[in-house]
Amino acid sequence: MKNYLLVAILFLSMLSGCQGPTGSSNVIPNSTIDEYIKSDKKAAELNMQMGLNYFQKGDYETALGKLEKALKQDPSLSGAHKTIAISYQRLNEQDKDEYHYKQSVSLAPKYSEAQNNYGVYLCGQGRYEESVPQFLAAIQNPLYRSPGQAHENAGLCARGIPDIERAEQYLRKALQTNPKLGKSLLAMAEISCEQGDYLTSPAYIERYRNAARWTPQALMQAVNTEIKLVIKMPWQVIASYYEAVSLILMSQNRYNVASTSMCQEIRERRA
Repeated sequence: MKNYLLVAILFLSMLSGCQGPTGSSNVIPNSTIDEYIKSDKKAAELNMQMGLNYFQKGDYETALGKLEKALKQDPSLSGAHKTIAISYQRLNEQDKDEYHYKQSVSLAPKYSEAQNNYGVYLCGQGRYEESVPQFLAAIQNPLYRSPGQAHENAGLCARGIPDIERAEQYLRKALQTNPKLGKSLLAMAEISCEQGDYLTSPAYIERYRNAARWTPQALMQAVNTEIKLVIKMPWQVIASYYEAVSLILMSQNRYNVASTSMCQEIRERRA
């Protein structure tokens, strides 16, 4: 509607200019154009907020409509680019999501949430080397509220490179910021176990147990660590972990070769 109004104003201005007795034309005041632009930006922010509300409710299709409208009204809205990128990603429209991620971080170089989200996207695509700088850029902002999460993401993605030294460095920083980050604790337990440090690994497992809920991955790591401990542990301890794993896997219809293999290891340990 505002677009039609502006066209009408311009048209009437042209007509007035043609009808002037001296041949002079009336010019639209800058204040009128400024007000139009301001109102358009307000409408863009309103549509972006509505899009965010629909996004949070899981209604991605409606969210996309509002966010696309917001970007037509104001293409510089970094927040709209970020949310529309996530929406496209949820809808598996990979030809569009990365464009908006890039727009989001380029329009607002200190937008840490966008940088972290773009890093997660890249990591999910297997582009580990590209993802880590995004997390580190997010951390550079002293006002960012989740530096521990960004360090954790950097550590987990560095493992995928694989660069274990950097992964361990980032994960330790994550745990310094937030000692209860479950994924960091589990990853450090796995790294310690892989490095043959079977005394440190159980400590991370114990910290994980006190900080987060058990998952099949965490329980399997606990079993793997206990099996390899230099200090012999009672086989009943390992069996209790295995039983918990089995129950979770069966409840998720994921009882598979991995759990069968673990069972065999426990039987050998028991013998």
